[in-house]
Amino acid sequence: MIKPNNASNFSWSERLIDRLAYAHDASMYRLVPKAIAHPKSEEDINSLLSYANDTKTPLTFRTSGTSLSGQSVTNGILAEITQGWEDYKIIDNGNSIELEPGVIGARANIYLSPYQKRIGPDPASLNAARIGGIISNNSSGMVCGVKYNSYHTMKNIRFILPNGNKYDTSIQSDYEKFINSEEGLCSGLISCKKQIENKSDLSLKIREKYKIKNTLGYSLNSFMDFDHPLDIFSHLIIGSEGTLAFCSKIELNTINDPPLKTTGLALFDSVEKAISALTILKDFNADAIELMDDASLRTAKHFSNAPYDHNIVKDNSAGLLFEFQKYDNSEIELLMKELPQSLISAGGNLPIGLSNQLDERMALWRIRKGLYPTVGALRKKGTSVINEDICFNYKELPKVVKEIKSMCRHWNFNDTVLFGHAKDGNLHFAASIDLNTNAGYNQFEGLMNDLVDITVGKHNGSLKAEHGTGRNMAPFVEYEWGGELLDIMWNVKNLTDPNSILNPDVLLTKDNKIHLKNIKKMPIVDDQIDLCVECGFCEPICPSKEITMTPRQRIVVQREIAAGNADSSVLNDFIYDGIDTCATDGLCELACPVNINTGSYVKSLKEYSNSALSEKISILFAKNFSILQSMVRNGLALGKFLESIFSTHIIKYISKFLNKSIGTPIWHEALPKPSPVIDFNNYRESSSWVFFPTCISRTFSGNSLTSSTSQIILDIAEKTGQSVIVPKKINNTCCSQPFSSKGYANAAKLIQEKTIDILWEESKNGSLPIIIDTSPCTHQFLYPNKNLDKSSLNKLNKLKIIDIIKFLSKCLEKIDNPKLSKSIVLHPTCSTEKMEETNLMKELAEKCATNVTIPYHWGCCGFAGDKGLNIPELNISAISPEINSINNISEGYSTSRTCEIGMMSESNIQYRSIAYLVNDYLNQTVN
Repeated sequence: MIKPNNASNFSWSERLIDRLAYAHDASMYRLVPKAIAHPKSEEDINSLLSYANDTKTPLTFRTSGTSLSGQSVTNGILAEITQGWEDYKIIDNGNSIELEPGVIGARANIYLSPYQKRIGPDPASLNAARIGGIISNNSSGMVCGVKYNSYHTMKNIRFILPNGNKYDTSIQSDYEKFINSEEGLCSGLISCKKQIENKSDLSLKIREKYKIKNTLGYSLNSFMDFDHPLDIFSHLIIGSEGTLAFCSKIELNTINDPPLKTTGLALFDSVEKAISALTILKDFNADAIELMDDASLRTAKHFSNAPYDHNIVKDNSAGLLFEFQKYDNSEIELLMKELPQSLISAGGNLPIGLSNQLDERMALWRIRKGLYPTVGALRKKGTSVINEDICFNYKELPKVVKEIKSMCRHWNFNDTVLFGHAKDGNLHFAASIDLNTNAGYNQFEGLMNDLVDITVGKHNGSLKAEHGTGRNMAPFVEYEWGGELLDIMWNVKNLTDPNSILNPDVLLTKDNKIHLKNIKKMPIVDDQIDLCVECGFCEPICPSKEITMTPRQRIVVQREIAAGNADSSVLNDFIYDGIDTCATDGLCELACPVNINTGSYVKSLKEYSNSALSEKISILFAKNFSILQSMVRNGLALGKFLESIFSTHIIKYISKFLNKSIGTPIWHEALPKPSPVIDFNNYRESSSWVFFPTCISRTFSGNSLTSSTSQIILDIAEKTGQSVIVPKKINNTCCSQPFSSKGYANAAKLIQEKTIDILWEESKNGSLPIIIDTSPCTHQFLYPNKNLDKSSLNKLNKLKIIDIIKFLSKCLEKIDNPKLSKSIVLHPTCSTEKMEETNLMKELAEKCATNVTIPYHWGCCGFAGDKGLNIPELNISAISPEINSINNISEGYSTSRTCEIGMMSESNIQYRSIAYLVNDYLNQTVN
């Protein structure tokens, strides 16, 4: 297509790899866009609207793409609204919050947490969904109900119409401006309002429909709730799925977030018994009540440290997950005393009782919030997932559950799972289907028709409760609302968007088969990623999200390649976009409900692409690691020497030439001097600890001068009475990370097995604990290479591997010095987070310093070993949000020297190992 004249003001791509990457969202639909735009201002939006109107090209605005009904895919222009749209403002001491559409919902709640407030909508995807999508779908969620959804908590909104005109309801003069400038739209809205008010059957239907959750079609209640055209229209935007206007800013009234919470899970022998127990929890005023059937409950097997044993879940059983939120501890105590017995009397079993422990509570919620992708992961390979979202009066649920299960059996959906917000009568069900055959399409069509009949025809329910209308329910809007109200909706659309450029066929459509078209296939690619249902939960945590791809997009493109939809340009572009810029940090595994580590998959792709010569060289270095270590040390020394003579620019230029010719890293001014050489033979006496100085600590100076992190740890051990021994041949050992991260699996196996043997001997067959001074290396031992031989694996399983954070905490157990009067910032490594030691790290730092901060926007630094040297743009992009959120702090601490270098690459903060902080804390007794 022809590129817009002013597209140079923002990112614009017509590359096939980008178009394929954005052809999928969390739904079952696939449309390949003509172009991808990344507008960053209202002026950019105006440019896109003008271009779309002139060329009659569809335009879809997308934030996170976690929508389940096909709202965020298009065959026109897809405009991603993330970068440049993440500003916020707390108003009236937290009673409201102003948000741009790119703010992640959970992030908004973090901003509000000091005020004990939160936004009303709380969808299961809150950690990934952004405000733009939450507003566009009129999202609700677990606790939200109807009262606190996006529609009812909206205070003000700023939006741009398809004609380019901007309006802001917080500006009083815009009310008159709207009437004067949008005369046709305003008169049309008033006409629609009078039509509804003059017909009691229409008014009654609207009132009845919105007593329960309902997001099907436009928010018709706005015609009855408001009088001024601007108020009516601004509320029509909520839930309009980007078909009426672009929302550039919204102010939401917040709700209270009580600090005391207790959560529990009650298991019942049947769904019917669980639903019967609803009244007990409602009588106790539970804030959230979630229904999960037996298949939902069994998804606990995908989670480490699950709060209950999934093996105890019986066939046809069900559970109610519930939560209470209070200000008074006595109320919590009363609940914990009286509620369990009431539930037990109703046939319930509470595997963990009621818990107010954060880790136990979050474990329960992780299972529930991850149900759609987790359930989708249980499908047969190559099949698609359908997910429906319906709502009834909660008293109808016993009948409805039986009817839906019978309907699913009739259409051979035998793996169907039911779950949802039972308190609100809101049910979700998910099932897998093979849409590669005509039989699969017929099944899907039959199921949808029967579902519509049961929901609307029999029970007067809502065909969409909170997921938005999308493509899969657009053909059924008339069935639920009737022809006259459908005509009113079309009137609103045509008056606002006469050229139908905004998200056509979403929410309203003339094609009654649109829900059966453009359904994506799920080709088999690799066991490591085939479970992915493309939910997008992984995307916010990915360090490369702003420059190339996210984990979901890497998987999507691999599926497109497997399906034969890619050409040579995609294969070539994927080398940089998909492989080179993947930090392989594995944080995506934490965000993924089914624990997919896209980084590990990318490592396997590297393994396939490594040449035979490079494989031989890697094995040579693995056998003679001390040589590689000396080469790195000498390279550092030479680089620093040349840097003192010539400019850094010249050294970088030379190193780039060498990088292209022989693959050596590119020089970076943040690189430290070599670490001083320590005679570890001095630490060979009897000991209670084995200390393993990692190759990073043996190579890089631990601070901006010439200091050894290893020596600092040895000093701390001595000061606190901890005797340590350093293994022989230490300079020929490595955890294997430098090799495995580059896909050299054989070399990684070789050196890790060699190191394990040395540690086994030095720890007296695993009887002594082993301290690791770099967290990523600790993680590499705790989660080793999969191809280790059986003997090495058995030894490793018996070794007591201790991370530096735990060791330092042990050292300070009996020390009670005054805190250092300083403000510091922490950067937990990805491995620290994966090992669940971030809180312990913060506790350790808070014992040593008066003011400790972990930034709101903490994330992977993207340095990833030496990747930050060779691909600095990854490091810069990854750390920018974190660095920009730190104010007036000059000292930073972490537990990996390469991460510390990465954090210093674009900031004036001096990062060091947290061992330096502990050492300073201990030195107070000496000064």
